[in-house]
Amino acid sequence: MGTSVSLALRGLHEDDEPAEAGWAAVMASLREADEVFSTYRADSWISRLGRGEIGVLDCPPEVGEVLDLGERARVESGGAFDVWRDGVLDPSGVVKGWAAQRAAVALGSLGRTDHCLSVGGDVVCSAADSAEPWRIGIEDPRDPAKVLAVVPVRRGAVASSGTAHRGAHIVDARTGRTADELAGVTVVAHDLVTADIAATTAFALGAEGADWLRDHRLTGLVVAGNGTVETIGTAPRPALRQMS
Repeated sequence: MGTSVSLALRGLHEDDEPAEAGWAAVMASLREADEVFSTYRADSWISRLGRGEIGVLDCPPEVGEVLDLGERARVESGGAFDVWRDGVLDPSGVVKGWAAQRAAVALGSLGRTDHCLSVGGDVVCSAADSAEPWRIGIEDPRDPAKVLAVVPVRRGAVASSGTAHRGAHIVDARTGRTADELAGVTVVAHDLVTADIAATTAFALGAEGADWLRDHRLTGLVVAGNGTVETIGTAPRPALRQMS
């Protein structure tokens, strides 16, 4: 996927054969997703579908699943989020969160072991009720060396979209122009599919993004282009602790 992957484990299987097997299963799942969905591989199912060489029904079932998620996001965003732009199919805004969430399922077999899987900086976490929650830092998109806030996550996910690492790359599909009103959006949700799509959608919506998150009862942090930080959230979802 052209991105970094890391895994933190704590508990019974922190550094043993089951832990290595869990890591291997995570990587195998991510590589499989890359083979199906990579837009950089001419022979991937999604590339062939985009060129019209095959139909959705010819593809593995996960292709239809991802495209359905993309269509739902298009409708809910009023067209700001779309896997189709100018006749080009690119479901990347769905795939990373979907693939990471699916890969994390393999870690559920590690009994009495908490996990925190990070794919490209987006994380999916699980911790036992008796354990401390994972503490996820949210970087400042204007200065990634700084941490804007810390959110405790016991079972859930955190995803961010912005310009910090890839520059201006998110497009508002309604206009076809690169979204540039915000510096960054972070969303906390029960799963990484929801968090990842919501963060990208809110960023693409620009000035409308914070209200969109409120309307969808999501928790997050919105950083405007001028550095203004706005916390979005409703109880009982996790509260973001902003740092001074």
